[in-house]
Amino acid sequence: MNKLKQTQKIYKNITPPQSYNLMVERAVSAVEQKRKKTDHYKWVRPALVSTAAMFAICVIMLNTMPTFASAVYEIPIIGEVARVFTFRTYELSDTTYDIQVEMPSIRNTGNTDLEVRINDQIQDKIDSIVENAKIRGKAVLDDQLASGGTEEELVPFYIMISYEVKFSNENMLSFVINDMESSVTAYNYQTFYNIDLNTGKDITLADKLGDQYIEIISERIQEQIEQRILEHPDWSYTLTSATISEALSDTEKPLKFYINEAENIVISFDKGEIAPPPMGIQDFEIIK
Repeated sequence: MNKLKQTQKIYKNITPPQSYNLMVERAVSAVEQKRKKTDHYKWVRPALVSTAAMFAICVIMLNTMPTFASAVYEIPIIGEVARVFTFRTYELSDTTYDIQVEMPSIRNTGNTDLEVRINDQIQDKIDSIVENAKIRGKAVLDDQLASGGTEEELVPFYIMISYEVKFSNENMLSFVINDMESSVTAYNYQTFYNIDLNTGKDITLADKLGDQYIEIISERIQEQIEQRILEHPDWSYTLTSATISEALSDTEKPLKFYINEAENIVISFDKGEIAPPPMGIQDFEIIK
């Protein structure tokens, strides 16, 4: 079967979801709104708008239709360009918990061993979060009842597991799995994956910043903390130069980081980890 016939067969077997028309309308509308704002650029032709709209639709479908995403990987040429995540979504709920899961998987890297390793890690991580959520959900329910609440007033323990691609090119891939938990208060826990697609190995801080990475990171974080406190005098942090260095030296619990679009390291602390919870997640870009 030649490539054209193979592509046609894949296309005909894709079943769009009921929400497909709405997704298309939103994508086209977004592109049209952007075009109207830039009408003074006369060189923008309708063909460019159509291309942009189709690209937007493709991105939406890749991230909302597992069948479509899987099919894209099988299409010659397109699959080579569209190395993105496919995922499945599911929901678990009862009186004690409400869990929503959006599960990514890494594909089309050219390294099967790498894909199996990372996808197994993702599966194990999400399974662990889900099982712990069920246990904590029952504990939260018991606490509510013990404090005088009735079954009608009970609030289930809510968890939403999602993911976000931070950076992706032919050499590197960086993404995060977010575990957002909410009952009386809300917290967000992050698990980062930073992968060298050429070697199949995890990227380390030393790989990106060199042997002096502890000194570099400590200095950059301290500078940014001082600047943030100057701009927001009511902010506070538990980190100091000494504790940053200690955290960087802790092999049992290494600092979490991702790679941004500028290909810089960003050290990321979960909500409440180094600052009061209302300050949210704290990110520090490290420019060498």
